Amino acid sequence: MKNVLNYNTKSMNWKIESKPVDTYELSPTDTQHEYIVYVKDESGQNIDGALAYGKEDRNKVTEQLSEKYSDNISYIKHEEDYVDNNN
Repeated sequence: MKNVLNYNTKSMNWKIESKPVDTYELSPTDTQHEYIVYVKDESGQNIDGALAYGKEDRNKVTEQLSEKYSDNISYIKHEEDYVDNNN
């Protein structure tokens, strides 16, 4: 069974991407996005991921994933616009 991917090799083409997946109304004048933050390898496969609540938490999650996969990450992209596909 030698067909196992080894993610410990140095790749340098992985990226961290985030996008808003939901919006919460905290008050009538304040909203907050929920983000999904992914680590993707060079072929676009998801390697890791986490949810984050608000930009500050998204930045912390991104930093943690960046530290965890530091040798492989070459690109970080944050989408800012939430698209509600239910309406």
